[in-house]
Amino acid sequence: MTVLQDRRNRAGRRLCLAGLFLVLLLLCRLYPLTGDDWYREVLGASLHNPMDLIREIAFRWSTTNSRILSNLFAFSAGSRPLLRQLYQTAFTLALIALLARVTQVDGSQGLLLWTAAVLALPRDIFAQTHAWAAGFFVFVPPAVLFLTSLALVRPILDGGELEETPPRWAALFLLGFLQELSAEHNALYAICAALVLLVWYRLERRRWSPSLLLLLLGCVLGAALLFASPSYRLVSGDGSYYQSGLSGGLAGLIVTARNNLPVVSQYLILDCPVLYISLTALTLVLGVGHRGWPHRLLDGALTLCCIWLAVGESRLFLCACLWALLLTLTLVLRLPDRTSRARTLFFLFSAGVAAGPLLFVNPIGPRCLFFPYMLLLAAAGCILHALEPDRLSPLIAGVVPAALAAAVLGVTFSVFLPIHRTELERTEILEEALAGRAAEAVLPPYNQDGGWLWDGDNGEKIGQVYHYETPGDLVITFAPPEP
Repeated sequence: MTVLQDRRNRAGRRLCLAGLFLVLLLLCRLYPLTGDDWYREVLGASLHNPMDLIREIAFRWSTTNSRILSNLFAFSAGSRPLLRQLYQTAFTLALIALLARVTQVDGSQGLLLWTAAVLALPRDIFAQTHAWAAGFFVFVPPAVLFLTSLALVRPILDGGELEETPPRWAALFLLGFLQELSAEHNALYAICAALVLLVWYRLERRRWSPSLLLLLLGCVLGAALLFASPSYRLVSGDGSYYQSGLSGGLAGLIVTARNNLPVVSQYLILDCPVLYISLTALTLVLGVGHRGWPHRLLDGALTLCCIWLAVGESRLFLCACLWALLLTLTLVLRLPDRTSRARTLFFLFSAGVAAGPLLFVNPIGPRCLFFPYMLLLAAAGCILHALEPDRLSPLIAGVVPAALAAAVLGVTFSVFLPIHRTELERTEILEEALAGRAAEAVLPPYNQDGGWLWDGDNGEKIGQVYHYETPGDLVITFAPPEP
């Protein structure tokens, strides 16, 4: 690549990032407040300076909520719509850019492809992360911080040597510490991943890496702060909304895992046809040129499993396990070199490790599988990189990612524009009801959302913002859905 071509590529990438920032900001402005977002609106309005924010986060950590980093963003964004939208836009764009970097599917085409992948989530996961600010701040920032850590140690993923510098040491320690202060299962996974990277580098280079040691130390100290919160007594106590199997000992853990395993597999694989079909297709394309009956047998079995996942109605969990086993075996045999195999299998196995702690807590929901889903997407990106898409004609390499991004963004805007219009109508009705001292406000429901919103029609939570003297003194109900 010539210097001129490199400059053009960098300019195209910067232009693409700027365009995506504007488009994503417009999209984030369409997301309405739902569920617990209303509570955070009230809380955010009571915080007038950084010290108020710090005191509130410290109080929550010592009582009911240990997630310091998530609370930092959620509380500061409460009652500040533009700040909330900028947070969501920045983290979403960072997630796209980091996935492009760590998988080496980058450039403007790669950014467009990852935009489509990050937004084309299963509807339930999308509703509880991207479209719900409370869920977004719990699950997206730690994913971004972990991928930033991987971007800083990418030479390891590429089979090279890591340059040890004090700025890198400080950055990795800080990233390791901060990414522990949100979702608990993500925190446990980050420790495991940091340990694997440390041992991996030790085996490859015959020496320890100060950078990876500091990353691991940051993760351990951050996790210690997270789990030192007294709030976790509620998890193990009777009557709490969140429960773990620890109260029943080993038998309790086994029972909880047995009950949760189908749920985890459902949200991670079974309800995600875009993901498992893409992984299957990429693996089959990777096999072009591999001849002999073992490869043909693997192709046939993997294809049948994928079809069964898409159209089957029974024994889908067993089929998902078989599909994962066949996928792993096929990738081990077909990825072109040791580095590609190590990088792809790292992300593939990481998804299972990140989802593992969810087997032992209740309740769990689709949002909890956001980070494992991103790791599976990264595995798909590594397979795509191994296929060397740069060899494709410029027309195909440019048109396909742009078309996919345009299609996904078009569908997403078509879903949330009507929702935004309904939100504006609801706001007008509520303000008129308060101005006229009405006893009741009847709102149009989000009946056109089709499941794209989490807890959208909740009059009790909306009433925390819209009331006269105390929450609930304005009765908020919803009109019957349109037929």
